Amino acid sequence: MKKFFFIFILALLPFASTTVSAESDLPLNSEAGIIIDAKSGNVLYEKNMNKSMYPASLTKVATAIYAIEHGDQNELVTISKKAAEADGSSVFIEPGEEIELSKLIAGMLINSGNDAAIAIAEHMSGSEKLFMEDLNEFLRKEVNVTDTHFTNPHGLFDKDHVTTASDLAKITQYAMKNETFREYFGKKELPWEVETWDTTLVTHHKMLKGELPYKGITGGKTGFVSKSGYTLISTATRGEQDLIAVTLKAPSDKVAYSDTELLFNYGFENFKSGKIDKKSKLYSADYSNSYRLNEDLYYTHLINDQPSLKTSNDGILSIMNQQGEAIESFDLKTVADVRNTVLPASIKKETIDDNKLLNFLFNL
Repeated sequence: MKKFFFIFILALLPFASTTVSAESDLPLNSEAGIIIDAKSGNVLYEKNMNKSMYPASLTKVATAIYAIEHGDQNELVTISKKAAEADGSSVFIEPGEEIELSKLIAGMLINSGNDAAIAIAEHMSGSEKLFMEDLNEFLRKEVNVTDTHFTNPHGLFDKDHVTTASDLAKITQYAMKNETFREYFGKKELPWEVETWDTTLVTHHKMLKGELPYKGITGGKTGFVSKSGYTLISTATRGEQDLIAVTLKAPSDKVAYSDTELLFNYGFENFKSGKIDKKSKLYSADYSNSYRLNEDLYYTHLINDQPSLKTSNDGILSIMNQQGEAIESFDLKTVADVRNTVLPASIKKETIDDNKLLNFLFNL
């Protein structure tokens, strides 16, 4: 099990920094687990995060975001006999019935309908087999997962249907950037009227529906098959901090939720999130170049940290720890527009006066 500690930028000029380690060994009973900052992607804590595991219905997070991004949400989906006869959890759809894609996606996430997952797959790609080819390619190329291979859209057991806690966190992080996904993922209830069933679907996620209340919970997906054990993805927000927790192969749902609470508490109690706004300016070490960011930069740091930075003349931004060691580097040329900075004669590079320099730089 590993704890991760972060340093980042709080000023444009160097200053003294201190770090405080968030020392903790979390007694996780799930076989694998992870907590990440959803904005920065930083891993705050992990146990066996790269171990190949069976996800069960957590698979549906990937199916949902693919269908949301690549499908017409208002389009009608014709339910096939194969979809209607799917094993396991169901939203009780019938062959020949026509249902909006958006409704199927929401029903799949909230009530974990395997029948809805197959119907979505067939509608999106023509067949379940072709959908899995499309989905796996999407996960590799767009989400940048490395250890995931799905053989079906719902998560029923197959020995070759595998992923990792790390990859599931990445998939969820990617999905949560989509407003439509966030809406579905955070729904507690959904009115459900189809040919043979008129009801209200209620999320299976006990934190989300309030059975096990947790401050800041924003979404979740449950999973279970005998070979996977109890699996859980949960999202929570407090202030400006968004966290994603994944637990895999818990021996009971009670353990899955207990481990999730431990992970969330650890993240919220020990770390802070922040960002450097798009269009902010940074400068090379000799102030010969300025870099105006073209995207927001998100970062994570320990609550009591005072992070520091070192920028090279060629625009490599190094994040420094208390011992002066670079723990991460960024090439500003890849995330910013570069401009040559001509300092006025009154400010000599050899004898830079911080007050004069700051006044000049912030008025560019």
